[in-house]
Amino acid sequence: MNKKSAMGQRIQELRKDAGLTQEQLAQRIGVSMAAVRNYENGLREPNSKAMAALERFFKVSGEYLRGDIDRETFLQNSATIQDRLDGLVGLFQTFKLDFDCSSQERQMLAVSILSGVMETVTTQLLRDDGPADLDGDQFAQIFQAAFALNPQGRTELAKRAAELTQLEQYKR
Repeated sequence: MNKKSAMGQRIQELRKDAGLTQEQLAQRIGVSMAAVRNYENGLREPNSKAMAALERFFKVSGEYLRGDIDRETFLQNSATIQDRLDGLVGLFQTFKLDFDCSSQERQMLAVSILSGVMETVTTQLLRDDGPADLDGDQFAQIFQAAFALNPQGRTELAKRAAELTQLEQYKR
């Protein structure tokens, strides 16, 4: 089965599971009914905007829509991801409660660091050309190393990291 027909089949299955007509789906994702019909019949693939709308509406990944992973794997991965996100939310709640009693200076520093990390990670991973080969353990090691350094060491770490991004052998 080619990718277009796999995608069309997935879209049709998801639409029917949701109890929607092609017209209703088209209205909800902001495309024409003809576009939905063409997607389902494998005559056309959704553009990036329509693909993102389908992913958001059905709460599935592009991998799943394209037929790159099967339903069982997708559901297992979704459950794992949801559990890890719930754990992350729990960590943030604990962090918020614990930091309510610390100094405002430390609170501002922590919020600044977390905001910067979340913004950077989110924007990089959500880009279509974002890195898919990241290792969470490596990032944890980088953060642990940064916290183990004094201010001068952290400045040097940032400088050397910036230098590495300029070397061809380390660029993505």
